[in-house]
Amino acid sequence: MLETAIAENLAHVEDASAFDRFVRLHRAKLVGMFETYCDESGGLDHGFIAVCGWLASVERWKQFETDWNAMLAAYEVPYLHMKEFAHYRGPFEKFQQLDSGPRIDFMKEATRTIQQSVEFGFVCVVNYEDFRNVNAQFQLKEHLRSPYALAGRFCIARSNAWVREQGHSLRDVAYIFEDGGPDMGGLVEVTKEAGIKIPTFRPSRDTDNELGMVQLQAADFLAYEMRKAVVDHRDPMTKPEFFRKSFQAFFGCSVVQGNYREEQLLGLCKVAGIPRREP
Repeated sequence: MLETAIAENLAHVEDASAFDRFVRLHRAKLVGMFETYCDESGGLDHGFIAVCGWLASVERWKQFETDWNAMLAAYEVPYLHMKEFAHYRGPFEKFQQLDSGPRIDFMKEATRTIQQSVEFGFVCVVNYEDFRNVNAQFQLKEHLRSPYALAGRFCIARSNAWVREQGHSLRDVAYIFEDGGPDMGGLVEVTKEAGIKIPTFRPSRDTDNELGMVQLQAADFLAYEMRKAVVDHRDPMTKPEFFRKSFQAFFGCSVVQGNYREEQLLGLCKVAGIPRREP
């Protein structure tokens, strides 16, 4: 069951010898390294949080960066940020003055670039009210901190499962989340307690102090489409043909989905052995 992946109990990695550390540094040349990029959408005002992301090898992500930057340059925009794009803000204001053709072409090219680069994807939606209701009965918050931490932990767990299925060690995968999430500390805590690699948090766009990671823009695209799908249909499990075409375009990718409403959260508490609250 997917819920068991959230509660997986992984042993801590022991300190390595100097030789072992040297081997690990060159592991990418031997067996490949992977990176998972995630972003969130939704929030309290929407009643749910969605954390979504993509996994690919380091080599594929490097090619994605080259292709993505070339696409941005061709359309003369510095980045893709779906909230700005959807509302014609910032560098995307110019699309409002044109016919729909260039805007549609841009979206198609962005989708194609993501599709040809990623190897695996995941989306997880957690309902805030259901999280509160179950937390009133079980010690959910003490174990999984918040809806954001739970959704982020789902993405990491599914990333780990995919990496293992390919015959790789969890040492071969890194997790990068968009900086500024609603409970980054909670996500760090649950990964520490699981004994797995702690995620890092980076911006998707350049800031005064740090270069943006364009791979996170691919995660932003998916997270925005997932948020829009839930807002439009109120059910992440809606039949694919009812979703927007921009979201349907990703259905050719291998994506696993988690949807945590009250029933699933109660099942998670049972599987993970989360104790009930004292009366």
